Amino acid sequence: MKGIDHFLDRFFSPRSVAIVGATNNFFKMNFRLTENLVNLNFQGTIYPVNPREEKILGIKAFARLRDIPDRIELVVISVPAPKTLDIVKECVKKGVKQVVIITGGFSEGGEHGKSLHQEIASFVKERDIRVIGPNTLSPINTSNNLAISFNPIKKMKRGGISFAFQSGFYEPKINWLFSHLGINKMIDLGNKMDVNEVDALEYFLQDPDTKVIAMHIESLHGDGRAFFNLLKKGSVRKPIIILKSGRTPSGSLAAASHTGAIASENDVIFDSIIRQTAAMRAQNMGEFFDMAKAFEFLELPEGNRLAIITLSGGEGVMATDACEMNGLKMARLDDNTYQRLKKIFPPWEIPLNPIDAGACLEFHLSDILKIFNTLTAIPEDENVDCAVMQMPPDFLGLTSTNENFPVEDPDTFKEQYTQALLEIKRVGKPFAMWCTSMDREEDEWIKIYESHYLPVFQSSERAIKALSAMYRYKSLCRKNTVTIFKRDDNKS
Repeated sequence: MKGIDHFLDRFFSPRSVAIVGATNNFFKMNFRLTENLVNLNFQGTIYPVNPREEKILGIKAFARLRDIPDRIELVVISVPAPKTLDIVKECVKKGVKQVVIITGGFSEGGEHGKSLHQEIASFVKERDIRVIGPNTLSPINTSNNLAISFNPIKKMKRGGISFAFQSGFYEPKINWLFSHLGINKMIDLGNKMDVNEVDALEYFLQDPDTKVIAMHIESLHGDGRAFFNLLKKGSVRKPIIILKSGRTPSGSLAAASHTGAIASENDVIFDSIIRQTAAMRAQNMGEFFDMAKAFEFLELPEGNRLAIITLSGGEGVMATDACEMNGLKMARLDDNTYQRLKKIFPPWEIPLNPIDAGACLEFHLSDILKIFNTLTAIPEDENVDCAVMQMPPDFLGLTSTNENFPVEDPDTFKEQYTQALLEIKRVGKPFAMWCTSMDREEDEWIKIYESHYLPVFQSSERAIKALSAMYRYKSLCRKNTVTIFKRDDNKS
């Protein structure tokens, strides 16, 4: 991909990366820094730097940065804090302009750490060097297999979500994120010595590969007005999801303990700023990732009329409550839909919305594919804008080798089973599922569905909240776009 004219693009698309503090010791966290680049086949040159090693993971190692004969585009520093400034000075001599400081112990490390933080910050600013961190792990780019992480990454799943974090809370979840979400880029801003949330938002708005922006913020370090203006203009172009922590005085102090910056902004004011834009604010970590998944996997709904497909009456009641409590309306299905669905009804009449598919399955289990194919009538109804469904459990033990299995080829049937559910999504309206059994076998099915961009959520409430956020976003885009147009007309 052709690079864009933003300094952060050089962090995400380097042709060469030097890892200062690389090691062959499997039991040290720094080992993963090189291991991920090697195992993921990073599309650039890797230069491990360690004065006591000749090779690291089969790659020639160098004692110092200045010993590397070639040009270096990105330097990742993971050495003790007191040695970091010396490495930064070597970067100047090598002409390096992009630096990531992984090391902690700076602004969050007492008076000495704060002093060192300021010294390095002043040094790099005078020399036009850009820095991510310190106390960070960054960046990650799925287009070139660049991944700076302490956790061994098994496989990258490329998509359109770009994340900006101010904490490493996502790090232990890195493989879960790649299993369940389609990711474009990730940046951990850490202590924000230089690069901050304004820079990240500005870059992701320009990046054509970023379709959804998800940002975790503990405190604003950049210009607040610039951040607001970017949110205001950018959120009508791309969905922007904000998770703001440090919302209470105690939370602010907790944030300071690991970033060194008090989140001094008033949360009520921050919330009012968000409400003046089309950005979506997540109230917790679960909502944050749920929204990111929904916006990445699904088209926006045209309206707020929801259809619910459940496997039990009790689940249907809870889902109906969640519908009305989150600003959606229960869709009224038309007579044509009723006639199509009646073919799979039990020997009695059942409501259309929520529809109890469990009762239907009880009487038509021998033709399970017919049931799922018939359920496409629901999103095809013109009165339905979006739909949710309780995830069907593995009724027939589709992955077992039981001799009583009713079909000759379980693998073929498994594919047909998956495709029948995907047909409901292919109608083109937002369609999501929620978990039923929460066991290991269900996890395997979730991976299959989500590999086809059919999202699965932990509960009906979380699925419905995600769809509600998408509906609110579309409504806010219309409102904010009209406002912008009116202001432009007034200017002219």
